[in-house]
Amino acid sequence: MEQTPKVRTTARFLLWLLWPLGALIVLFVVGQTIENIVGKDTRELWVYPIYLAILAAMAVCAVWMAVHVVQALGMVRRRAGWHTRAERLRMDHEAAHRGGFERAVALKASLADGGQPLRLQPWDVMLGEGEVLLMDVPLQYSRWYGTHGGFTHSSMFAVGQPSFVAAALIGNAVGNTVRRNRAEAAAQAMWREQQTVRTLVTDRRVMCRTGGRWLSFPFGAVSASYPDPLGATLILEFHDTAPLLLHGYEGASVCVFATASLQGRDALRSHPALAALPEPQVMGEQ
Repeated sequence: MEQTPKVRTTARFLLWLLWPLGALIVLFVVGQTIENIVGKDTRELWVYPIYLAILAAMAVCAVWMAVHVVQALGMVRRRAGWHTRAERLRMDHEAAHRGGFERAVALKASLADGGQPLRLQPWDVMLGEGEVLLMDVPLQYSRWYGTHGGFTHSSMFAVGQPSFVAAALIGNAVGNTVRRNRAEAAAQAMWREQQTVRTLVTDRRVMCRTGGRWLSFPFGAVSASYPDPLGATLILEFHDTAPLLLHGYEGASVCVFATASLQGRDALRSHPALAALPEPQVMGEQ
């Protein structure tokens, strides 16, 4: 009779859980067999290394068995719906990311088929005449740039004992080196200003609320676009300002809107990066 998948899964679980116990039993039997062969009263010297090896192996199996028992109890606890706070946070994060990805899949299909997106009503932000608000979501925001990285070289003149003068000059040189290294590190281009901001996406631009003001990133000023729907991330480069990175649960949908605005709706099906958003299954398809 063919085993069902549930039976096979249970068998694999029991094998995974109990094999250390089986190894313990085998090692114990081997030890007892050697004990009976050699005798309890007359033990040869060559037997002791074997006993030590068996005891070490039994200790490893016992620890491994304890680890498996703890893991099994955790599996039972989670299956019963008892989750730790960290597990609940991870599950919520995964569910939110999955939901955002699914919405992006549906959005891509709708726009590619000529559908119209839902138009939102902005009550606090004044948009341009005829400008349409498409998204109003929180996203992680950062910009790519370096800083000036300048530092002040310190010079000193020391008078006194030779040892004092040498120590002072060495300390001053070390201080200059540390300041120079810090300045060089600060000058390196990297993603800066990381923060979660309110983000608006319209048919003309992206707007981010940061530093108590709205920053506007028109699609007409974009020089390069790097959508990553799987990573829920969009990177935009501009002709006259630092690159922008947006990431979050709705990042995949931002990728869809940005691609449609920058390259047209036909690009939604042909853009290599958006191939990560599969076509939704049609009823009746095999």
